[in-house]
Amino acid sequence: MNGKPDKKRIMLFSSDPLTLATGHFEPGNAEAFCRAVENEDRRRLAEAELAYIRGESAQANEAFRALAETVSEDLMPTAILGSVLSSLAGGDLRDLIQTYEFARSIQVSSLDGESELTRLGGAFMLYFNILIRNLPAITFPPFGPDAFSMPPSLVPLAFYIYTSFLIETGDVGRAIGMAEGALVFMDRPCPVSEIYLSLIIARGYMLQKVWDKAEFYFKYAWNLAKPDRLYMPFAEHRGMLSGMLEKCLRYDEPQAYKKILELSNAYHKRWVFVHNELTGERISDALTAIEYNVASLAAKGLSNGEIADFLGITVNSVRAHLRNIFNKLGIGNRRALGDYVI
Repeated sequence: MNGKPDKKRIMLFSSDPLTLATGHFEPGNAEAFCRAVENEDRRRLAEAELAYIRGESAQANEAFRALAETVSEDLMPTAILGSVLSSLAGGDLRDLIQTYEFARSIQVSSLDGESELTRLGGAFMLYFNILIRNLPAITFPPFGPDAFSMPPSLVPLAFYIYTSFLIETGDVGRAIGMAEGALVFMDRPCPVSEIYLSLIIARGYMLQKVWDKAEFYFKYAWNLAKPDRLYMPFAEHRGMLSGMLEKCLRYDEPQAYKKILELSNAYHKRWVFVHNELTGERISDALTAIEYNVASLAAKGLSNGEIADFLGITVNSVRAHLRNIFNKLGIGNRRALGDYVI
């Protein structure tokens, strides 16, 4: 993708652009679903989506960037969104930075002269990218009946975006209720949309310390993802789901756990760089996976005993990890952890 995105590239999603993410197929049939897409550009985009969601980020980024220069206007948002998402996971970070800066400029211009539906279509692409990365200072558009003017298959992901925003602003109970409602009433099976909604619900319940429900939704997402090896949503959310990955997968799914951990470590380091570059904050990439989980849980207010129970380690191990965390970050107590984790 060359240069800054322009208004023509964020037009209304007049048809379903996220072919795989909004697609209906039984778990285990993602490849067959992509092969069955008749339109060549849509098929190539769906295959690039699958590569990204499986963690094949460099391959996905190359495909999305090439498609962004050749596909028709109605498919352009998918190519741009895909190039941005895959850039953070292993491609060119300039795509992400350009899109973020463009999103901020839209907040000033408000796309004067463009239709409300065009604005909603553009907002969908931009906020999906921005909110998943906890980037700041983007005013969220009103979310009401207009959201349902989008193609119906995009509505579940629109709920994911909005509930992510609600969690970031502290309205956790409302976020859980909206996401659970979207999951109940959506047309299923739609594995990718269901995975994202389930993970954001799990995150909400973790923030409320309702561990059994958090684990239920995490496992629901995992059972949808496992047959097609859709690992990237778990890598994206690992920091937000502190410890749940370890609790549910480390021993039961060791190979998948190792792959998700590798993806997450690479993703997190690149996310930290971009996040700190754009925000001036100091989220740390110095911690190991287990240290990050301990730090994040401690920052949420869990006691050493609660952290030990959740992660399946001893209280003495928690204390040792906290000492290492404090030394690495140069801080003296758990109250300061919130500056370094999310």
